[in-house]
Amino acid sequence: MKIRHFGALFALILSMVTFIALAGPAAAANPITIQLGPQNNSGINGTATLTEMANGQTQVVVNVTGFQAGVPSPIHIHEGTCATLNPSVKFPLTNLVNGQSTTMVNASLTAILGQPHAINAHKSAQEASVYVACGNITAQAPTAVPRSGGGGMAESNAPLAWIAGGTLLAVALAGGLLSLRRRAA
Repeated sequence: MKIRHFGALFALILSMVTFIALAGPAAAANPITIQLGPQNNSGINGTATLTEMANGQTQVVVNVTGFQAGVPSPIHIHEGTCATLNPSVKFPLTNLVNGQSTTMVNASLTAILGQPHAINAHKSAQEASVYVACGNITAQAPTAVPRSGGGGMAESNAPLAWIAGGTLLAVALAGGLLSLRRRAA
């Protein structure tokens, strides 16, 4: 009889561990999107999307409008805010070319959000002292930003984790009740 109790307890623990394992990556995959606003009357604006990756890195995808076509422009993550920017670069990003940049940063999104940071774009390598766009990196409620490609569980699969976990929990509870019923008989 004790073996049946261990079986029911094992099934319950297994279902909870599976639920946590399935729900965890879905919650961690939520990207944040920040607005980049113009500076120094540049007219340049756009967005930067930061996504936590499984390996402790953060993918930063920047899309802006208003840059001169074909001119590479430096862009970085700095400590501080757009109003109080530390001039030292904390995390370099791939230069903007035609208003686009994609970079893997060797820091988790949690670490980046742990203190004030801002993304700052420069006019060009030759005019790096001229700031043309900036956006404060702040935590926010998850947004419905579409994701493409593979590599993990997208936020649209979060209900799947709840269904799988709930199903496993129901099976474990049914097994436990059946075991108790047989014991009482």
